[in-house]
Amino acid sequence: MNCAACGRTAADSDRFCAGCGAPLAVDAPRRETRKRVSMLFMDLVGSTALAERLDPEPLRQVMDRYFASCGACIAEHGGAVEKFIGDAILAAFGATVAHEDDTLRAARAATEALAALEGLSAELSADYGVRLQARAGICTGDVVVVSTVGDDFRVIGDSVNTASRLQTAARPGEVLLCADTAAVVRGRIGVEPVAPLRLKGKAHAVPAWRITDRSPAEDNPLPDAPFIGRDDEREELEHGFRQVRQHRQVCLATVLGEPGIGKSRLVRQFLADMPQGAATVLTGHCSPYGRGITYQPLAEMLRSLPGGWPQLVRLVEADSGGGRGTAQSLVVRALGAVLGRDGADGNSTGQDGRPGHVGVEDIACAVRHLLEVLGRERPVIMIWEDLHWAEPTLLDLIDDIATWLQDVPVLLLCVARHELLDLRGSWGARNPRAATLELGPLTDEQTAELVGRLAPRSDPYPGDRPDDLLRRVTALCDGNPLFAEQLLDVFAETGPSTHIPPTTQAMLGARLDQLPGTERTLLEMAGVIGREFTPELLRAMAGTDGIGDAATDGYVARLTRRRIFERGSAGTFRFTQTLLRDTAYEFIPKSRREQWHGFLADQLADERPPDAMAVAVHVEASRELSWQLRPGDRSLPRLAGVAADTLIREGMSALARKDLPAAIQLLERGRELLPPGDRRHTPLALNICDAGIWLQDEQRCHSALAAAEAAQPDDPAAAATRAIQHGIVTLRLGLTPPAVVADQTAQIAAELDPGDDLSWCRLYQLQAHVELTAERAASAERLIGRGLDRARALNDGYQQDLLLCARCELAQWSPTPVATGLELCTQLCERFAAARVLLMPVLVTRARLQALGGDVTGARSTLAEALTYARDVHLDLADAVVLDASGYVESLAGEHEVAEARYRQSLDVLRSAEKAPDTRGTEIAIARELFAQGKLAAAASALGQAGSGSTEGTGSNDVAPSPRTRIASAALRARIASARGAHDDALAEATAACVLAARSDDLTLAGETFFDLAVVLHAAGATGRATEEAATALGKFEAKGAALPAARVRDWLTARKEGGTVD
Repeated sequence: MNCAACGRTAADSDRFCAGCGAPLAVDAPRRETRKRVSMLFMDLVGSTALAERLDPEPLRQVMDRYFASCGACIAEHGGAVEKFIGDAILAAFGATVAHEDDTLRAARAATEALAALEGLSAELSADYGVRLQARAGICTGDVVVVSTVGDDFRVIGDSVNTASRLQTAARPGEVLLCADTAAVVRGRIGVEPVAPLRLKGKAHAVPAWRITDRSPAEDNPLPDAPFIGRDDEREELEHGFRQVRQHRQVCLATVLGEPGIGKSRLVRQFLADMPQGAATVLTGHCSPYGRGITYQPLAEMLRSLPGGWPQLVRLVEADSGGGRGTAQSLVVRALGAVLGRDGADGNSTGQDGRPGHVGVEDIACAVRHLLEVLGRERPVIMIWEDLHWAEPTLLDLIDDIATWLQDVPVLLLCVARHELLDLRGSWGARNPRAATLELGPLTDEQTAELVGRLAPRSDPYPGDRPDDLLRRVTALCDGNPLFAEQLLDVFAETGPSTHIPPTTQAMLGARLDQLPGTERTLLEMAGVIGREFTPELLRAMAGTDGIGDAATDGYVARLTRRRIFERGSAGTFRFTQTLLRDTAYEFIPKSRREQWHGFLADQLADERPPDAMAVAVHVEASRELSWQLRPGDRSLPRLAGVAADTLIREGMSALARKDLPAAIQLLERGRELLPPGDRRHTPLALNICDAGIWLQDEQRCHSALAAAEAAQPDDPAAAATRAIQHGIVTLRLGLTPPAVVADQTAQIAAELDPGDDLSWCRLYQLQAHVELTAERAASAERLIGRGLDRARALNDGYQQDLLLCARCELAQWSPTPVATGLELCTQLCERFAAARVLLMPVLVTRARLQALGGDVTGARSTLAEALTYARDVHLDLADAVVLDASGYVESLAGEHEVAEARYRQSLDVLRSAEKAPDTRGTEIAIARELFAQGKLAAAASALGQAGSGSTEGTGSNDVAPSPRTRIASAALRARIASARGAHDDALAEATAACVLAARSDDLTLAGETFFDLAVVLHAAGATGRATEEAATALGKFEAKGAALPAARVRDWLTARKEGGTVD
C-alpha cells in the first residue's frame, strides 16, 4: 500500500510510514454499498416439460451447457451472476465494479445470450432431441449491494423483483426493459414501447419497452452541439496541423479532459473548418471491453479507407519506394491480420485480440509503411478517440509512430480522459513535437450561452419558466456541455427534478468506483458536508472512522490531483462538479448518511459562533433519513428545535424580501421540524398563505392550513385564526364573493376572544379587503390601523411592515389628503430605506400623490427610482405596477401618447405572468388614453375588447369586475357616446357611473366621474347642470388636495364662463 501523506510504498504489515511517520490507513473491505445497478433476469421457457421429458443426468448436462452459454455472455460484458434460481439466472451489471455503460452492457448481454441460445439449441437438438427458449427482463435502479465472503455478493432492492416480473411478462426470445433502462439504451439498441404492464405485486401499471434489434448497434454519433468557448484550443490544433504540413513531420497532439467536457466536439470543429481534401482523416474508437479490442481502433481506420481491403492491398503493392526494407507482402500480411482476415496469407486473430503469427513490431512497421504511402499524396490525421481505454500495445504503437516515423506529414490526434496519464504517465515525453491540450469547464458566461442555444425558449419545459430553468441547468452542469445537454433532455421530458440524469450518474458513478476504499470514504464524508468543506470538519469526521489527520490531508491531496476536489475560498476545498458530489451522496447508504449528518449537526452546533443554517440543514437531513429508514418512528432529532428556529427565521427573511418560493420552502421545512401541538404551526401557515396568495397558488394555501389543523387539532383559538385566513385566501384569489366573506366575517368576529391579537390582526385585514372591494377606502384605512395596533401588541415586525405599506397605499384612494399621504410616504421611506421590496410600493404611492398634487417632475423622478428597485428585486408584476403608475402620472400631465405607451407596457407584463391578474382596469386605461388623443374608433374598439360589460354585468375575466372597473368603463362609454352625438345613451351611462361613484369614498375617482358627467351634460346642451356637476367634481378634488385635476376643472369652468373651448 501507499502512504496517503507522502505517497511512499509501505508493506502491508506496516502501521506507520517509514518515510514520514504518518499512520497508515488500511483499506477495509466495503461490506455494504448503495449503487445504481442494472439487473438482468433470464429464465427458460417450458423448463417443467423439459425436466419431465429428460432423465436427470442428460437434464443436468443440458442445463450446464445452458448456464455456461448464458454465463459466458454475461461475463464477457462485465456482468456478475448473483445466483442461479432453478433454471433462472439473476445477473447484476455495476454491482461489483461500476462502468458508465453498465445498462447498455446488460442489454447487449441479454440479446447475445438469447442469440447464443439459438445456436446451442441446434446442438442440443442433435444430441438430446430438445430445443431451448428463454426470455429476459432488465431493470435499472438503486439497490444495496452486500458483499459476503470472497467474490460473493447479494443485491437487495426493487429492481431485482421488477426484472423478474418483466421477464415473466416477456414472450419467448424477448427482452423487456424498464423505463429507466430504455431511456439509457435508446438509440444504441433498437427498442420500442409496449403497453404498460400489470405486474404481480406492483401497485400501478409499469411502463415497459422491448428490444427489437438483437444485434448490438453502433453508438449514435454525437449531435452537433453549438461550438462555444474553445477558440484558443482550436487554434492550437490548426497550428499543429500547419507544422505537420509545412515541415512534413509527425506531431502528437493529445486533447485531455473530463467526460463530456467537449473533447470530441473540439476535434469535429477542427475538422469541419479544414478545407475539403486537405488531409486524409482516419478515425478509430477504443472500446472499454470486449474481444479483439487491442487493434480495434486501427482496424476501424483501415476499413474507412476508400475502396476497402482490395484497394488497400493495391495501394501497398503499387508502392515502389520508401519501404525502409519492409517487404510489401509482409505489410499486407500484417495489415490483414489487424483486420482479422483469417486465411489471408495464413493470418488469424488470437483470443487476446492480437494477430496470430504476426508480431507487434511487424504491425508497427506495416502501419509506418502505410502512412508513408498515404502521406505522399496529402497529410494524414489519425484520430484516436477514447484513448484512455486503449490497451498498452496500442499505446506502444502510437508512441512508435510518433517517435520513428520521419519525413511524413502525420498528425496523431489523441482524445482521452485524464486516466490516460494514470496508464502512461510519460505519455508523449519522447516526442519533442508532442503537445497536450487540457480542456477545462466552460466559463459561466459561455455555459449560459450554450444552455440558451441548446434550449430555445419555444421548447416546452413543464413546471418551470424558461429563464429559471436555464439558470438552474447552467448552475448544475458546472461548465460541462454534455451534462448541460443531458439535464435539458431530462427536464424537457419530465420537468425539473432533483434526480441526476441516468447517463450522467452512470458516468460519474463509474469514476467514483475506481477510487480505493478509504479515498471513497473520505469523498463520501465530504459529500455529506456539502459542495464545499473545510479540512478541519473533514478531519473531525474522518476521526470517527479511525482515519488520522495526516492521512486525511493526504487523501484530500490525492483527490485534488484526481480533479475531484479543488481549492475553494478561505482555505476550503470544494467538489469540482456539483453532479459528482450529488452522485457520491446518492450512493452512500442512508444509514451512514443519517449517522454522519447527525455528527455534523452536533459538531457545528458546538462551534463558536455556530453556523445556525448549516446545523439546520444537517438536522433536517438526519430527520428525513431517519423517517425513511424507520417509517414508524416519527421522533425528532435532538437539535430539531434549533434547526426549526433557524429555518423559520430564514423563511421570514425571504418572505420580507418577497423571495416567495424560497420563503415557502424554508417555512415548510421549518414546520416539519416542529413537534405536534407547537403553537407556531398556525402562524407559519398564515405566512405560507401570504406567499401562496402572492403566487396565486391556491393549493399551497390550503395545504398549509390543513397541515396546521393536523398539528393543532384541539386548539380553538388556532382554529379561529385559520378560519379567518381561509376567508382571506378565498377572497384574495377570487374564489368567494366579497358579500359572502363579509357574512362569514361577522359571524367569526362575534365569537372571537378579545385578547386573541393574532386572530384580530388577520380579521381586520380581511375586513379591510372586503371594504376596499366595495370602494370604501376610508373604512379599509381605519381597519388597517386597528390591525396595525394588534400587530404591535404581537411585536410582529413582519405584520407591522405589511400593514404600514397597506395603509400607505390606501392613501391613494381614501379621503386622506394628498399632503397627509405624502407625509406618511416620507416616514416610510426612512423606515424602509434598506428594504427595497417594501420601499417600492411606498414610492409608487408617493409618485401618484405627487402628480395629484401638481409635482409631475417629482413624480417622474420617484417612479424612475421605483422602477430601478422593481427590476433589482426581480418581483413578478413589479414592473407592471410601476409602469401603470407612470401611465397615470403622464395622463394627469396631459401626455396621453406617453401614458398609452406606459399602460401598454404594463399590460404586456401582466399578460406574460404565469397567472395573470385581472387586466381590465389597465385595458380601460388604454382606451381612455386613446380617447384623449381623439382616436374615437380605436378607443371604442379597445373598450369593447376589455369586455367590461355593463354597469351590472360581469367582465371577460374569470371574476366579476370591481366597482372601480365598472365606474371607469361606464364613464368612458359615456364620453364616447357623447362624442358620437348619442347624448341620451351618454347621459344614461354617465349618470350610472356617478351613482356608483357616489357610493365610493375615493374622492379622486368621484371627481373624475362627476367631471365626465359635466362634459357630457354640456355636450347635450344642459349647460347649467353641467356647471353644477363640474363644481361637484372640483369640490372632490379640492377635498383630496388633488391640485392638478382641480386646476383642469377650474380651467374648464373658466372657459365655459368666457365661452371658450370645452374639453
